[in-house]
Amino acid sequence: MSVKKIDINQRIPINTLEAALVSYLDDNYSNEYVLEQLRLEFTGENRLKKALAIVNKIIPKNPLHEYIIENKEMIKAAIRRKDDKNIILIALLNSAYPFSFDVLQTFGKYFAVQEIISINAIKKTISNIYGGNRATVNGLYSVIPMFIEANLFTRPKSGIYEWQTPINISAPITKEIYLESFKTNKSITDIQEYQRMDPYFTFLE
Repeated sequence: MSVKKIDINQRIPINTLEAALVSYLDDNYSNEYVLEQLRLEFTGENRLKKALAIVNKIIPKNPLHEYIIENKEMIKAAIRRKDDKNIILIALLNSAYPFSFDVLQTFGKYFAVQEIISINAIKKTISNIYGGNRATVNGLYSVIPMFIEANLFTRPKSGIYEWQTPINISAPITKEIYLESFKTNKSITDIQEYQRMDPYFTFLE
C-alpha cells in the first residue's frame, strides 16, 4: 500500500493567510507581497521559500480557486467576521493539503466522544495513514497550531487538546466553502445527507 503524501512541514500564521487571501480577492496577489508578510514571522531564506510555496498552494493554486473567484464578493464580506474568516482559511488549507483534512477529521472523530485528546492518540491514528515517521510528526506540528489559532480547539498544556463549543458562522458562503473542502477531499461532486454527520463537521454549529 502506498503511503499518502504529507507535503506540509511548516505552520503558516492565520493572519498571513488572511492577508494573502485578501490580496488574491482584490487581484493584487504577488509573491513579493506574501514574502513581506512572511518576513514578519520567519527568518532564513529557505524557510521563507518553503512558507511561500505553502501559501501559494493554499491560495492561488488551491483546488477551489475557481469557486473562490466566482464567489469572491461574498467571501470578502464573510471574512470581515473573525469566525467566518477562520473557517474559510482552514477550509482552504484542508482543500490544498489532504493531510490537514485528515488530521482535522481525526480530531473531530475523537471530540465527538470526549472533550480531551492527547497528541499520542492523534499521532497513532494519523501514522496508520501516513506512516510513523518524522515527516508525519512535522506535519502534525505544522497544521495543529493553525487549528488552535483558528479557535477550533485549545491546548491547555503541551500534548493535550481540549474541545470548545462549535463555531457559530454567520455567512452561508462560509459553510459552503467548508462543504467544498470536504467534497474535494472525498472526490465527490454532491454531498449526501449521511455525509453531513462526518466528524469533519463537528467544529461547525
